[in-house]
Amino acid sequence: MTSHITGLDHVIIAVADLDKAAATFRALGFTLATRDEHAEWGTANHCIMFEDDYLELLAAVGDGGPAERVHAFIQDKGEGLMGLVWGTGDAAADSDRLGTEPPGDLSRSIEGDVARFKAGILPPETTPGIASFLCQHLTPEKLRRPGWTEHANGAAGIVSVTALMAEPLDLMSAWDRLIGPAAATATDELVTVHTRHGMVFLCRPDDLGQMHPEAEDEEFPHAPALVALTLRIKDAEAAAQALKAAGIAFERDRQGKVVIYPEDACGVLIELQE
Repeated sequence: MTSHITGLDHVIIAVADLDKAAATFRALGFTLATRDEHAEWGTANHCIMFEDDYLELLAAVGDGGPAERVHAFIQDKGEGLMGLVWGTGDAAADSDRLGTEPPGDLSRSIEGDVARFKAGILPPETTPGIASFLCQHLTPEKLRRPGWTEHANGAAGIVSVTALMAEPLDLMSAWDRLIGPAAATATDELVTVHTRHGMVFLCRPDDLGQMHPEAEDEEFPHAPALVALTLRIKDAEAAAQALKAAGIAFERDRQGKVVIYPEDACGVLIELQE
């Protein structure tokens, strides 16, 4: 059966205190959309919108299954990258193809308007070690407002996400089943998943320094875990100056990428690259 997955739609970052996390990401030069609450889920979020994808800061603020999952994640691994959300042109067809429960209807109020979705949780074996969700946007034009995609650091979209896995090569067939044939390729022990929009890198903990040299001295959650996020920016020098003006510590690697450390970004290693 044909995959309708269009690639990475957004990435979920679990945070303990949403207001504090919002202040952190604003200091990093990101523009945040309005705060939204999901009363039936017991969660609240702020989204960082780009033209084709986005980041979601998600916190538990009440009772509900999703809130419990956020609490459990933070208790186990601390704040950080919690899950990947896959865009799809047909959530029902992909759910049927993957043998999962039919997607549910969701809606979110955005400044007096309502955005509608079809969404569903994917079972653990779909992307082993990584929480994954399907999302079909029924009203994509309602997600973004003027100014929301303009960021002081110049961020413009998601390039890739890096995950620590004990045996990446053993997971290739699962990713091929989700995305499509030959989506996952291997170079030695590193697996690159080409998702059609954005990439996912699966690497062993001992190999993380080869992918992200600046991360060698950092302490990350035990595998499996999502640990690093690379974003596309317009101008690395402008991004560095924005961070410097905000008093945020960062490094520049040999290729000129701007690297923000997990302690300054709610547990996420963030790379900004042209």
